[in-house]
Amino acid sequence: MLIRKKEKKMAKEEQDKREGLFTGQDADGNDVTVYVKKPTVKEYRDSQISYNKAFRSALDSGAVLKKKLNEYMRDQGLWDDEKESEEQKLVDQMMSLEKVLKSGGIPLKDARKTALDLRKVRGRFRSLVAERTVLDANTVEGQADNARFNALVSLCILKENQSGPFFATQEDYDKRAAEPFAAEAASKLAGLIYELDPNYDDTLEENKFLSTYNFANENYELINTDGHRIALDEDGVTERLINEDGRYIAYKTDEGYKNQDPEQAYFVNIDGEEVDEEGTVAGAFSPFLDDSGKPVDVPSKEEASEEEVEEVAEKPKKRGRPKKTEEIT
Repeated sequence: MLIRKKEKKMAKEEQDKREGLFTGQDADGNDVTVYVKKPTVKEYRDSQISYNKAFRSALDSGAVLKKKLNEYMRDQGLWDDEKESEEQKLVDQMMSLEKVLKSGGIPLKDARKTALDLRKVRGRFRSLVAERTVLDANTVEGQADNARFNALVSLCILKENQSGPFFATQEDYDKRAAEPFAAEAASKLAGLIYELDPNYDDTLEENKFLSTYNFANENYELINTDGHRIALDEDGVTERLINEDGRYIAYKTDEGYKNQDPEQAYFVNIDGEEVDEEGTVAGAFSPFLDDSGKPVDVPSKEEASEEEVEEVAEKPKKRGRPKKTEEIT
């Protein structure tokens, strides 16, 4: 009993850390500070009105109930026995690979391969169920849940001094929902309401292993023995240097590589050839030639416009049909 009380206290302390002031940026890049709090019982009750209205509206519009979603997906050809079997297979694979990492006792290089395999399997699993996740949000219950959450946003995201709601109305929030600060504050509120783990990635066995043994950085991006971001080829062995955007890169000097100096870095393709930002191999293009074999300069838009104006000016005006009052000679 004492242990459970301690666990609840720790959970409460963690929750309290996530409540409070939050600063983000608006659409113009200006700082906006709001106070995000967990809903009270009354606020939950008030938001239920929005849930009930949205539930009825979605049901009347023909939306699918969550319990019938699987049947609907099968009718639409979005899900079948093969995908059902694949989903279970991937779940079993993840559990098996996680067990290997938890147990230890194998060569480190084999454990690294296991962690990378687990990452791939988890990625395939997420891709497989992604469509169902999207459709789940469009069910009757999904739409009603979304309406309730939006109502809670208007109640629980407050002004910096907590003097009242930051968003005056539901419509006000809807207009600004896409702004960075609003989206991040709503995400913070969702963590409080649904008790989402903000550090979920930290709990994944593959991430814990890769970061602990310095195969990944603090963002769980793969790194080599020198701490540089890398991507692996399909063989899972060949390493390629990448930048923060995932582009293949190389360095002009060893010192540049050692310091990961962006001024010394340049883009390369999969064959190691230098390329520009568009991915074109440097020096691969030669100018077109005119009839005498001389290079043709690429005309600028201004030159092209001037040529068009001159061409129009040189065209003779068409003589209109003379009016009846005019004398024809």
